[in-house]
Amino acid sequence: MDSQVETTIKKIRDLRRQLHQGKVFRSLPNDLRQIITAVEPAAPTPVTLPDDDAAALAKIGEIEERLKAEKAMQVSDSELRYLIGHLASTSPAVRDKGVFFLLSDLFQADAFTEKQVAWLFTTLQRKDILFAHITEPQNDAVFLRSFAVMLLSGLVYADLNRYHLLTPRQFENLLVNLCAYITLEKDGRGYVAEKGWAHAYTHIGNLADELSQVPSLTRGDKLLLMATVVEGWQTVADSLVFGEDQRVSSYLVNLATKNQFYADALVMCLTAWQQRLRNLKPQEDLAFWTRWYNRSRLLEALLMRADLPKVVVDYLQKIIDAY
Repeated sequence: MDSQVETTIKKIRDLRRQLHQGKVFRSLPNDLRQIITAVEPAAPTPVTLPDDDAAALAKIGEIEERLKAEKAMQVSDSELRYLIGHLASTSPAVRDKGVFFLLSDLFQADAFTEKQVAWLFTTLQRKDILFAHITEPQNDAVFLRSFAVMLLSGLVYADLNRYHLLTPRQFENLLVNLCAYITLEKDGRGYVAEKGWAHAYTHIGNLADELSQVPSLTRGDKLLLMATVVEGWQTVADSLVFGEDQRVSSYLVNLATKNQFYADALVMCLTAWQQRLRNLKPQEDLAFWTRWYNRSRLLEALLMRADLPKVVVDYLQKIIDAY
């Protein structure tokens, strides 16, 4: 694993501690920016992928048929390991419509044991899953990374509403890992031809939204995550045109409406973004214009929300000519 992953996690953890101690606040967006820009692209390495699509589809079908016949749905530990192992598949039939749909049904049915919930929570955050090949050029490991994030959002929802097994410390560690994931993830592809949805930023929005519901996470934690999402969005060089703007704006507004503190914090994050643009000159560069219009789409999606707090509306209207 790239040592930059561990370094980034440590930096995020240190920044979180400083935020809690009151040593940083308004500098938070720029502190996060420094962490993001410090990451160097790593050399590509081979991505190991499942190569048994037909067998996997048959196995998933067998599990589904058995579950339909059971009064109380349950899945064995070996079956669960098999399913998680096939999150890496580049076949949308296996990964998305197969593994993800099946695991989502199992969440809804309260089918997991306490041991399995703990195993899922730990396994989906393993460095070789959540951060697989993340500092390398665009690669097929994005499907594994992104769907791990999506499943973690389902797991957090299920725990808050049904299981009640995860501890405050576990939620804190997940928040740090998600912030590190966002600072490192540069693959913003939405739908990938013949491979289906990658959709990292949609899944980021889902998990961030669920973590904003966790009572044990402090305001500082939720501020850190909000700022990281806004900063991460700015660095993606892929066109975020597959609904990511709506999902992320929904998360930001949902949080901003919880308390005036978060509304003011969102303005702070947007102000830091705006200040970077003051002396920015247009470039004849695809990445520049992609990021520019990604920004426009996100700000427009925010303004489309009728429940956007007035302080944010007022700020966006003030800078509207700049985008």
